[in-house]
Amino acid sequence: MIKALSVFVSFSFLISCAQEIRKTDVMNQVNIKKVANIYKEIKTYDYNPNYTLHMNAGGLSFEVLINGNPIFSHYDSGNITGSIPINPSLISSGTQKIKIIITPETDENYNTKLLIDPNDVSFDITIDCGDYGKEKVKDFHEVFKYKMPKLKESLPIYELNLEFDAKVPYTLNGWTNSVDLSKEDKQKLLKEVEAFYNEIINDYKNRDINRLADKYYNRVFELQQASYGNKRNDIQAIIDNWIIDANDDKPFIFDQYQMKFYGEGKMVALVKTDKYYKNFSSLMREDKEGNYSCYDLILHRPMEGAPLEVIR
Repeated sequence: MIKALSVFVSFSFLISCAQEIRKTDVMNQVNIKKVANIYKEIKTYDYNPNYTLHMNAGGLSFEVLINGNPIFSHYDSGNITGSIPINPSLISSGTQKIKIIITPETDENYNTKLLIDPNDVSFDITIDCGDYGKEKVKDFHEVFKYKMPKLKESLPIYELNLEFDAKVPYTLNGWTNSVDLSKEDKQKLLKEVEAFYNEIINDYKNRDINRLADKYYNRVFELQQASYGNKRNDIQAIIDNWIIDANDDKPFIFDQYQMKFYGEGKMVALVKTDKYYKNFSSLMREDKEGNYSCYDLILHRPMEGAPLEVIR
């Protein structure tokens, strides 16, 4: 019996290994080839401006959105300093909208305090712009600067609505003409969104990179155009990451989430509600040791009657 068991275990191990996806297994698949050629369609210009938002914040939790697209959230204790490229949120040239939703800070156990402490809160941002191919980062020019004024009282939530001008040489479809999902039947929409997320989860579980490539194509194209990514290696790195993610054996934990609208109701996502992963994408894996992987997924409906698609 011991010998038979060892043979069975060895055979199962071989089967498990054989199921892993390699680059050579997928590169000739139809949708993978379509994605792999995106770099040929990307336009570059005499000047390729890249906009970056820099922040310095303390004593609060917050979420930052550019033109309704969520770019960063912070629900940990302590201060934070960071920089985020924002071109993927800039659909076209003109006035750009910044929304910052500020809530009370969390403690070391991720419990949220009741009110924002006006004596302990700070939030400063700047946005600069430049062409990485022609300028050094230190020579990028500042296009926007904001320092939050001192609050006069303790508040449960505080919202900032700001604007800045940007000039980009491209125009993306984005979510500008998408359907306002916030006006649809909420329960019916939730079921549709959940079904889409479950499809993605099954694609990862089945290691079906070709189906993932089909769903992610438009997002990849727009993100690459916004960053002027016209190199073959730029796209190959994305495909390589899909392969790594598909081979990840951590289980998905698709629970404790809520449906959340973005982009004036034209985009929707399922985000985590538990205090440890608040506002994270619900498309998440986690093992028993607490190691996790999280995949961003925001959907839209490009026109009335059309199915949901990945937009960001």
